[in-house]
Amino acid sequence: MLDVHIIVSPDTPRDWVSQCLDSVHEAIDRAGFAIALHRAGFVPGHIGRARAAGYAMGVHPYVTCVDDDDYLLPHAFEQMRDAMLSGVAAACTPEITLQNGHLRPGAARHHLVAYRRDRLIDHTGWTCCGDVAQLRAVETDAVDLPSAAYVHRLYGTSKARVMRRANPSELEFARG
Repeated sequence: MLDVHIIVSPDTPRDWVSQCLDSVHEAIDRAGFAIALHRAGFVPGHIGRARAAGYAMGVHPYVTCVDDDDYLLPHAFEQMRDAMLSGVAAACTPEITLQNGHLRPGAARHHLVAYRRDRLIDHTGWTCCGDVAQLRAVETDAVDLPSAAYVHRLYGTSKARVMRRANPSELEFARG
């Protein structure tokens, strides 16, 4: 039912990548439905091309991604099941942010969104803000899940954050 991809950057600390992969495997084991995990190739300076390649992997009707510097809680995929079975365009997982050792509530529609494959946009034209544009494309047919299950690390050297600051017009265009 779900294809998950992870793009591993050569700059991400290895212990974070290990934690990410371990958490995804644990969430897959607990999900109770078919999930395929894929490792997408890293494209320096262009998140969109790597993301498009990741979303093209697999055959399941839903797709999602996990950032290599973040991690999942064990129930992350399990809670997506009913929403995906209902046929919604997107099932959105609330997140928890981790910054300087502190966990706090995060965004509701930011990370770990399962998109129906037939509702994906073309990410190749988006250097760093395709995820923003993707969510905007399905926001009226998206379901917010009840429980935070994605831990998003916040730190100053995040490549995605640096790229977004360097491309403010792309972010503004993605937001509409």
